[in-house]
Amino acid sequence: MKPEVFVSFTVTIHTSLAIEHEFPNISIDGLQKYILERGPKNFDMPYVVTIKRKNNVVDTDETCKKIPLLHQHDYINNHPIISTEDDCKFDIIMPKLIYAKDVQEYLIKTYGSVGKFDPKEFDPKTPVFFEIFEHTSVGLRNSKTGMPTHMKWRTVNCKPLSKEDIVVDENLNQIWPAKTNKPPVRLVELLNKQTEKVY
Repeated sequence: MKPEVFVSFTVTIHTSLAIEHEFPNISIDGLQKYILERGPKNFDMPYVVTIKRKNNVVDTDETCKKIPLLHQHDYINNHPIISTEDDCKFDIIMPKLIYAKDVQEYLIKTYGSVGKFDPKEFDPKTPVFFEIFEHTSVGLRNSKTGMPTHMKWRTVNCKPLSKEDIVVDENLNQIWPAKTNKPPVRLVELLNKQTEKVY
């Protein structure tokens, strides 16, 4: 067996449904285009994009001419992948900075109330990241109709951003923790790291 390592990248857009796609190679421009095409449109809430760099160990002595459609992801250049390891992972928050007062306004506009969310618990000058989880459960049966009742409620998860969090705008230019007007250095380094072969 003659193993060789090929690099690939996985991009996951985390919204209500996580959208994931694998690329043999991707640039900053390609990443921006993919996020603009596949990311949420008119989205008021921040969302996370995860970029992973993967090392795929491939057996180049073995070649398969006809690969079943459902198993295409198990091969690189018609050679089977024998193992995969995540090399690096980088999360970015998009596409703007929001603060506790923005979360309050969003909750009132969307749900008519803030529920248990209290904006006074947060520093008004520090941006936050927040997610809303909506829950539904089946309750007791309605005594008149005999049908089960349904309860709906939501949980708001909100945390202040730290200096380790990276926020970028729609052009992938960093706006937190410092506004640099260019993509984050760690993201550029991740996408440019090419010690293995690119297929």
